[in-house]
Amino acid sequence: MPLADQVARLPSLGWVSEPSALTALPALARHLGLASLTIKRDDLLGALHGGTKARKLDALLATAPFKDAPQWASLGAIGSGHLAACTAAAAQLGRSLEAHTFYEPISQGVLENLSFVASGPTRLHYYGSRLEVGLRKPALVTRPEVDGVPVIPPGAMLPAAIAGIVRAGFELAEQIRGGAIEAPELIYVALGSGGTTAGLALGLGLAGVKAELRAIACVERYFTSERKVGRLIAQAAQWLKAHGVDADAAKALRVKVVRGQLGPAYGVPTAQSLAAVEVLRLEGIPIEPVYAGKAFAALLAEAAVKRAPQRVLFWNTVRRGPLPHDAAWREKLPPRLARRLDRATSRPQLGRRVVLAGGLAAAGAIAVARVTGYPPLPGWTGTVLARWEAQVIAAAAEVLSGATEVEGLVVAANVDRFLTPVPPAMKAEIHQLMGLIEHGTTPLGLRLSRFTRLQPDAREAFLLSLNARGWLFAQAFRGLRDLVLMGTYQDARTWKALAYSGPWAPGLAGPESSLVKYEALRATGGAPRGAAK
Repeated sequence: MPLADQVARLPSLGWVSEPSALTALPALARHLGLASLTIKRDDLLGALHGGTKARKLDALLATAPFKDAPQWASLGAIGSGHLAACTAAAAQLGRSLEAHTFYEPISQGVLENLSFVASGPTRLHYYGSRLEVGLRKPALVTRPEVDGVPVIPPGAMLPAAIAGIVRAGFELAEQIRGGAIEAPELIYVALGSGGTTAGLALGLGLAGVKAELRAIACVERYFTSERKVGRLIAQAAQWLKAHGVDADAAKALRVKVVRGQLGPAYGVPTAQSLAAVEVLRLEGIPIEPVYAGKAFAALLAEAAVKRAPQRVLFWNTVRRGPLPHDAAWREKLPPRLARRLDRATSRPQLGRRVVLAGGLAAAGAIAVARVTGYPPLPGWTGTVLARWEAQVIAAAAEVLSGATEVEGLVVAANVDRFLTPVPPAMKAEIHQLMGLIEHGTTPLGLRLSRFTRLQPDAREAFLLSLNARGWLFAQAFRGLRDLVLMGTYQDARTWKALAYSGPWAPGLAGPESSLVKYEALRATGGAPRGAAK
């Protein structure tokens, strides 16, 4: 019997009956210098709100002891996608879940997963950290059951669950043979507990796909070693053999663990992952910044290194949203978690000035040491912008305007002229905005250099990360963008590219005229008609 048929006969609940879609991104591939870039869309799987975890649970919950147990226990962070998938599975099968959770930094995605879990057939338990879990409830990670309830380990990291991912490897191989995609040379996937990476390496290798699997570490080194992945592959191969599959661990794809994207700690988005989220969002593909965002950030970083164009596939493992929840979900939280959540989410309603000033305060100690070393600007006579602020505008214009005809300092001069008549309060906000952009690269973007010393691609990533953070950080990004575009398109040299051919204000002869002056567009003096007196 062919291997593919042997794999198809493995235990399954039938939740994943159709292959997930493939989305090609040719324009982005050209921009990155790749031969091709394709996204494997597990977010579009039908079961359990999508995501690769549906594949694992489809296989795992069809095996003993889970298939007959009325209740399961599992462990994850408070915003765990794994716990959200287990909750959806429990609801669908009429079971219940003992959800053991530990704290992670709050984000919109964390709150969405937590509210969904709390609203489901679950009972939540809370521990302040992973260390506390190990001290108070070690059986969650060392034994197959706790308090008489079978345990689904974090990430469903059991051979039966990995077999569900092995099936995904054969699925992609069939899509390649069917002509849906040319065989990729590199495959990128997020590396957390390791089950997905191990399953893909084994499944793709057994199916005959020749590629390198790059697993992007999204948790600490201790949990993401190549040795651990190899152990999971061996265990899965042994389980497959016991269930009638001629599996050979030696045929698994080579796995290269890529580090450098974790950031300061597990669960904390980085500027690079937030920018990666924004890149795919513009392509209509939603991802989150803790796992898939860091994996795609690694793809972007490696693509920036010049090499022969390669065919690349990115395996999108995330579930889709939004997830439903009850209005009173917070009432189900353990009191200790509820108190910590209240402290973390009780953000005052701040205005632009407070946010900009707060950003400066956060960067203050760094900024003190970084206010010198700017190159001279001979002839700079700005009346609003300081010399270093003009260089911030110029550096932003290089990556935001797209108008190569206009030099960055010309854009800065136009902005300065525009700001001259604005009220003092607005000028103060502009100065705070410039400080946030220039010196916020360390506290907000985890970069040692200030904005004007970054390379253009790093500047663009930082600005996109501000926009992706939402809230008033996005307003700061948009304010800078609008200033840059306003300063750029004051210059008549840009008008031809805009296909603008008039009408012209009195005194303007058209873009070819050397007499074009911004002053000709100014309103006449005095208060506007109807203005309050």
